[in-house]
Amino acid sequence: MSTTETHAEHTVDEHAHGADCGHESVHHDDHVDYLHDGHRHAEHGDHYDEH
Repeated sequence: MSTTETHAEHTVDEHAHGADCGHESVHHDDHVDYLHDGHRHAEHGDHYDEH
């Protein structure tokens, strides 16, 4: 049996990740992810994708 874990959508308006946001950054391919509540966020338009 497999389970699917989902996370609430995080919008850029709620919290803008960046150099001084307080979250650890991780370079990932051609962008930067930010560690947030046990998962990574990558900015994508007006929201963050879960990685």
